[in-house]
Amino acid sequence: MRFFAALVVLLMAPMPLEAQRLPRLAIDSFPEVSRKAIGPSYEDAVAHPNDVARVGRLAMLLHAWEQFQSAAAAYQRARSLESGFEWFYLGGLVETRLAHHEDAARLLAEAVRLNPDSLPARLALADALFEAGQSDAAAAVYEKLTTGASAPHAHYGLGRALEARGAHDKALAHLKVAVELYPQFGAAWYALGLAQRNAGQTDAAKLSLARAQEYGARWPAVDDPLMARVRALRDDAATHADRGLALRRQGDVDGAIAEYEAAVSSNPALGSAHVNLIALYAGRRDWMRAEVHYQAAIQAGTALAEANYNFGMCLALQGRKQEAEQAYKRALAVNPQYAAASIGLGQLAEIDGRIDAAEAAYRDAAAQAPTDPAIRFNIARMLIARQRYREAISELEPVANVDHPDRARVLFALSTAHVLAGEIEPGRRYGIEARDLANASGQAELAAAIDRELEKLPK
Repeated sequence: MRFFAALVVLLMAPMPLEAQRLPRLAIDSFPEVSRKAIGPSYEDAVAHPNDVARVGRLAMLLHAWEQFQSAAAAYQRARSLESGFEWFYLGGLVETRLAHHEDAARLLAEAVRLNPDSLPARLALADALFEAGQSDAAAAVYEKLTTGASAPHAHYGLGRALEARGAHDKALAHLKVAVELYPQFGAAWYALGLAQRNAGQTDAAKLSLARAQEYGARWPAVDDPLMARVRALRDDAATHADRGLALRRQGDVDGAIAEYEAAVSSNPALGSAHVNLIALYAGRRDWMRAEVHYQAAIQAGTALAEANYNFGMCLALQGRKQEAEQAYKRALAVNPQYAAASIGLGQLAEIDGRIDAAEAAYRDAAAQAPTDPAIRFNIARMLIARQRYREAISELEPVANVDHPDRARVLFALSTAHVLAGEIEPGRRYGIEARDLANASGQAELAAAIDRELEKLPK
């Protein structure tokens, strides 16, 4: 009841009359690229201030170009002309960007009333309620969104709401589900790390916070047609690059390539777009286009470490190992802390059977990312290959009990090291734990392989 009472208060708050007017824009002071985009629409809206289509288009353009204060005023004008879902929803998103969380919650509550089936609006409402300090009300909304496309976001929201109440165990459970459903969910890894630290789980917290840093702003996508319309109104190079990144994270390789190509067509010096195109074309085995964008990235002179690393992967996929090695070394020359390039060198050395060199490269990577379980796993594999089983066990034990997507493989490697060291019972115990975890996380092939190895152990 408190949740609905809060919404009634939000919805009944009066709208300032001044805010219902069109914003006054000093268009001449805008940068040329945004002035050309916004100016004609502004003039059109000023000439027809009672035409909701024209006013709404201006609001969306201002939103797209991140002129949030002006966009908020234009959306309010649109709402005064028409009580449409889009003006409440988009206006709520703008108020969120302005950190006006109570205003955002009021607008988004009305948007949800007008369109109860909108997942983006319901998630945005829950977020706004949480940020406004109404964690119980937020949790009530999140709890109804824990299935389907909204599930990772909803579990993340519930985890934060429960952590705010001090319910650490329940919060941890929801945050773990969030990262299981979307393993690249940077914000959820960060929230999980903080919750683990609050619960005294120091090692687990370090790993989760490292994952948060690795994945950054990656977020599970929920189809949002209205925001897609807003983004489509902006066509500068940086915006095309942002769309390309979003599409790539969603697995839409064709769409990502198209957006990045549009970005470099608009701005050939945008090195980051060339860098991403190297990797995308390499994934398509389109070696020629990958090399064209590598050369363009080098000419642009930005993101050189990543350009050389991506091109190194491209060369490695072609079997051009010596050239790939040189590309990885060029990446490290630009950025000696680029752990991924050291891993690439380790993989090349491993392919050639140079186990000592592979281990050294993996250790270089570990020096830059000491909590990364995949790197420790690779070091341990090299140690096992050299029959240094006790050292392999020492590498694996610090990460064996930490929750992460590679944990089943780490446990299997730990089982293997114990068995080869003649320690059958701990080997069996870790093997069973690895198999059960692999089954629980949908890794059927790995579980079957572990079962076959367990069957070989003496009874």
